Amino acid sequence: MDALAHDPVEGAAAPAHARPQLDLELINIRKRYGDFTAVDGVSLKVSKGQFVCLLGPSGCGKTTTLRCIAGLEEPDGGDVLIGGKEATRDPPWQRDIAMMFQDFALFPHMTVAKQVGFGLEMLKKPRAEIAQRVQHILKSFEIDGLADRKPASLSGGQRQRVALARAMITEPRILLLDEPIGALDYSLRETVMLELKLLQQRTGISFIWVTHDQNEAFSLGDLVVVMNHARIEQQGPPEEILQRPATAFVAGFVQGNNVFRGRVKEVLAGMLRIETPVGMFLVPWVAPPPMLGSEVSFSVRAEQLTDALSERHVNRLSAVCTAVEYFGAVRRHVFERSDGEVLKYDQFGAHAARIVPGQRTVLGWPAEAAVLHAGAGQ
Repeated sequence: MDALAHDPVEGAAAPAHARPQLDLELINIRKRYGDFTAVDGVSLKVSKGQFVCLLGPSGCGKTTTLRCIAGLEEPDGGDVLIGGKEATRDPPWQRDIAMMFQDFALFPHMTVAKQVGFGLEMLKKPRAEIAQRVQHILKSFEIDGLADRKPASLSGGQRQRVALARAMITEPRILLLDEPIGALDYSLRETVMLELKLLQQRTGISFIWVTHDQNEAFSLGDLVVVMNHARIEQQGPPEEILQRPATAFVAGFVQGNNVFRGRVKEVLAGMLRIETPVGMFLVPWVAPPPMLGSEVSFSVRAEQLTDALSERHVNRLSAVCTAVEYFGAVRRHVFERSDGEVLKYDQFGAHAARIVPGQRTVLGWPAEAAVLHAGAGQ
C-alpha cells in the first residue's frame, strides 16, 4: 500500500507560524427530518491522517453526521470544511472523499478488477494507468487472485477487501466507513481491524468510522467521539473516554463503569463527601466544586474495585453476587446493589475464583479511583 501514501513535495516546508491544515472540520452541523432532530449542533475537527470513530447507540446521529460529511445529506445549518475548503453544498463527487458501506455495495455483474477500477474510470483516467493501479492495489490487498471473479463467489472477508480497495484506489483525503465490518464473523473482524489500522497509518488517509461497537472504537480510534441524542457528549483519545468519562451517559454507555448518583453532603479539601442510596463516598473534585446539597454523579471502573480491602480503600459497600463471567484474561463479577442497580467488579489474571453467585461481599476502592462527572451541581 506504499503507493497510496501521500508523499510531501520535495523541498516544500510549511512556515513555522502556519497552522496545520485540518482534513475535516464540522461547524455546528444541524439536520432535522420533520419534527425529528437527527444532528443537533455537532462540531468536530479532524487532523490530517487521523483515525476518528463516531461511537454511540442506535439513533444517536452518527450515521446522519457521516452522510452530511459525504454530501449524501444536506445539513439544515452549519458548515462542512474539507481540507480547509467550504464543501457544505458540494455534491459527493466534488468532495475529496470515498465511502464504504456496511453491505459493501458491490456491483454484482462486475468482476473484482472492474469494480476496483470503477472510480478511476469515472475520473476518466487513461486505461493504461487504471490497469496498472488496479493491479497494484489488488496485490496490496492480497486479492490479485480474485481479479476475474464476481462478488457472488467471494467470502465476506474477500468482499470487504474488494470494497475497501475500490474506495481507496482514488486516494481520497478522507475515507468514510459506516460499520464496515459488522457483517464479518468475530475472528475475521479482529484480523481486518488490525489490517485497516496498519493500512490507515501507512497511507496517511483520514478515516471516519461509524460504529456502535466499543471494542472497534477503542482499538482503532485516535479520536473517539461519543454521541447521544443527536449531540456529542464527549470526544477525546480512547484512554480519556475510558478513564475519565465526562458525563453519566458516557460512563454508563462505556463498558466497565459503575455509576453512582447522589448529593453533596460536604466539600473538603480536594474531596467531596457524596451521599447516595447505597452509602456515603469520597470523590475528588476539580475546580470549581459543586455546591453543597447539589445533585451529582460519579463513576468507578470495574477493575478499580477489590474485595481484598486495606485502609486505602475508604469507599466501601456491601452487595450480593448474581453472576460470574469468565473471559480468560478477566473474571467479571456482577453484583446487585441495595438500590437494585448493577455493580461490576473485574478481576484480572489467572487467580482462583473466590466469589460465587449468591455470596454477599464487601467491595471497596480508593477515593482517587472515582471520577466526578462534568456538569455536577449545575
